[in-house]
Amino acid sequence: MTTSTAIKSERPQSPLLQEVQKALEEQNWSAARQLCREQLEINLNDPDAYRYLGQIHSLMGEREQALQSAIRSTELAPEDPRTWSDLGRVYIRGQAWPKAIESFSKAVELDPQYADGWHNLGSALKKTGDRERAFDALKRALQIDATRAETYLTLGNLLVEAEQLEDAIQCFQWAAVHDPSMSRARSRLAQELSQQGNVKQAEALFRQSLGLDPDDISSWFGLGRTLEDLGQAEAALGCYRNVLRRYPGNALALGQYLSLVKDEEDEQSGMWLVHAHKALGSDQTPEEAKALLGYGLAKYHDRRRQFRLAAEAGMLGNAARRKKAGPLDRDALTARVDHIMQTYTKEFFQARQHYGVGTDQPVFIVGLPRSGTTLTEQILSAHPQMHGTGELPDLARLAGQALHDEGDAPWQAALRLTEMKSRQFSYRYLDALRQGAPRGRLRISDKQPLNFFQLAFAAVLFPNARVIYCHRGVRDNALSIWLENFNPDQRYSTDFSDLAWFTGESRRIMRHWHAELPLFILDVRYEETVADLEGQARRLTNFLGVPWDDRCLDFHQVDRAVQTPSRWQVRQPIYTRSVDRWKTYQEYLPDLDAAFAGFHDDRMSV
Repeated sequence: MTTSTAIKSERPQSPLLQEVQKALEEQNWSAARQLCREQLEINLNDPDAYRYLGQIHSLMGEREQALQSAIRSTELAPEDPRTWSDLGRVYIRGQAWPKAIESFSKAVELDPQYADGWHNLGSALKKTGDRERAFDALKRALQIDATRAETYLTLGNLLVEAEQLEDAIQCFQWAAVHDPSMSRARSRLAQELSQQGNVKQAEALFRQSLGLDPDDISSWFGLGRTLEDLGQAEAALGCYRNVLRRYPGNALALGQYLSLVKDEEDEQSGMWLVHAHKALGSDQTPEEAKALLGYGLAKYHDRRRQFRLAAEAGMLGNAARRKKAGPLDRDALTARVDHIMQTYTKEFFQARQHYGVGTDQPVFIVGLPRSGTTLTEQILSAHPQMHGTGELPDLARLAGQALHDEGDAPWQAALRLTEMKSRQFSYRYLDALRQGAPRGRLRISDKQPLNFFQLAFAAVLFPNARVIYCHRGVRDNALSIWLENFNPDQRYSTDFSDLAWFTGESRRIMRHWHAELPLFILDVRYEETVADLEGQARRLTNFLGVPWDDRCLDFHQVDRAVQTPSRWQVRQPIYTRSVDRWKTYQEYLPDLDAAFAGFHDDRMSV
């Protein structure tokens, strides 16, 4: 469905109903309702008046009256597809999806050339997860009318869900072409381009979107995140302030603002700080909002060395996120690692040594989040013969596409490859890896940390690739993860006991890869890098087979987008204050030390 408050029609209207449409476009519900009532005084059985009245009641939250009017419209004009489509809209606002789909299906049955009906049907099917039928309905709408920007936008969102990103981007581009005034088209295009690392282009599109609609909150957030990626903290703060001026209680904006605001508090930060603490402690605040506020406050207080307050905020934020997202499924994780270790042996790789392609350009930087992967890539990216792509989602995405059926588990991707398929997937990954990289780079890195789960797939695609395994003291690593606002899917991040379990499993799988994987693996320890930057940088360049370049020591001066929580640290010269940082929290977070009591050698390599 269109998100416009105006009701669109593809048929001629009476002059009075044209006035209703105008009132709706101005969001003057009372005037629109009065016009409909005047029309019904003239003609008590006017189906269009009831049709519009149903939408007006629906927009005003009067669901029962809306349903009565919309149903009356279908009774008066049962052969008019518009009455059924608008009834479907009423059902949508009440989240009665099956009834909505039934109504939209009736509309297109009456008129197979009714593009608006096909669009609405596709949108409703998308909401219910019926992707295949949603695709068909949306494509049918575009076959009838190839200029429907709203349909391109909806289809693009559906393609994102299906991980068909190139086609999705094309749809967002077409939406912007066919409706240059549609800010949401530019915003969605910018979001996807940013995800692919095209940060500068995304910034320009977010700014265009805001030029069209200064109240588009998603564009303010998108621009803020993009400016953070580009290292422009003050400009990013301005974006979050713009959201807070419009919506003072917005938890995401408040959390982002507090996590960024400098030591020199601006005139508003004290007010926002009080508001955030009050909301975090309120039973009326939704759990996800509490999580966002907790992470923001934890960073705010940590930056000011107020460790007790940071710990308290972190505990509340993580408890809220855990309540919403749930705990780590330890049994499933252990079973996954067991299966990987049992399946991917030297013999497995020996039997597939001719699979994939022979390039040694890819470099996979793996490890736990916050283990030094960003620092490592930043050092390498300073070298003129290397390029860092950041955290690409493509290896895991392609692994998912390599599975044969819904019963396959993600760890089985390498097992399902044929020799021909391995080459096809290799070239598809290389296309993603090389996007945005200057030509002629000898090595290009992908620093998606959790790719250690996908190294069998990587080895089959690229038998000559190299792997860099980053790790650091487990307590420091766990604290850094726990204080960060990770994706809710990362369920291990909210509890120190789960973090210890996840760390143990990650080390177990890396021990296996060291023994069985045919790829060269270099261990890089964070503490050793910050203690001896040049020595470790030389180890890295030697491992990757590139000549030494002094620019690797000036990694913090590299002008590149960094799309990870470490974006601010890697823009500073090397420092050691994060080593043994956990000890400053030991008094306030006793569970941290207790959870890792079994890790006797905190500095073991794997």
